[in-house]
Amino acid sequence: MTDPGIIYSEKPQQCDLCGEIAELRPYGPKGEAVCFDCAMEDEPSALEKFRERMGWATAHYEGE
Repeated sequence: MTDPGIIYSEKPQQCDLCGEIAELRPYGPKGEAVCFDCAMEDEPSALEKFRERMGWATAHYEGE
């Protein structure tokens, strides 16, 4: 990120993929709000979406 990030808690919501009520993040296949388990079904894609959201370059990262 180029600016300071703001972290705040949100109430659990329904996962757009599986319907579970959980803490969600926008890392679904098409940017859907998904729970951790659904995000980790395609971990490389979720990690890439996280990096994009943080404004980090998509360069090769150690350990991948």
